Amino acid sequence: MPVTERVVGQQALDRVTAELGSLVGDARVNFDQIDVTCTPGNLVEVVAKLREAAGIEARFFTFLSAVDRTAFGGEERPDTERGTPLEVLVHLYSPDHATHINIHVPVDQADPRCPSITSVFGGALWAERECAEMFGIDFTDHPNLTNLYLPEDFEGNPLRKAFKLPTRMVKPWPGAKDPEEAAGGGRG
Repeated sequence: MPVTERVVGQQALDRVTAELGSLVGDARVNFDQIDVTCTPGNLVEVVAKLREAAGIEARFFTFLSAVDRTAFGGEERPDTERGTPLEVLVHLYSPDHATHINIHVPVDQADPRCPSITSVFGGALWAERECAEMFGIDFTDHPNLTNLYLPEDFEGNPLRKAFKLPTRMVKPWPGAKDPEEAAGGGRG
């Protein structure tokens, strides 16, 4: 389907903020994409409105993941832009208007919870499972929040900066040659 009207920049931001009103906090244009911030409690309503709103029609779910803006080791950085260092990030696209929308959802780092958007976008099923597994975010109302990659008894969330990677025990390589032998000194 061809683009009916390319809507970017301030025009796209005006349409999005007019539709969402107080459901979103910070809203801005970022490299011709719209960035909005909303609370977890408003997320499902925000994505539903963006999907159906005339002049926006963001019907294409692109991805969902999370961002951990803490410093390595897990301590909070004072320069965290959006207030909390852990957020869910959702990207929607409007094929009719060639408009990209990024939804930033700050979540509590100690008890990260976010409602599932699978009732609006079924394509979020696997993305939410991966995000829960890798970042430890509980997507409430998700129909099957089980691991995709790691064993069920795995402890920790590998994509959180506070996750300590286990060290490997260094073992000599079984094919290694004795340095003296390799230099020609071991022949008799």
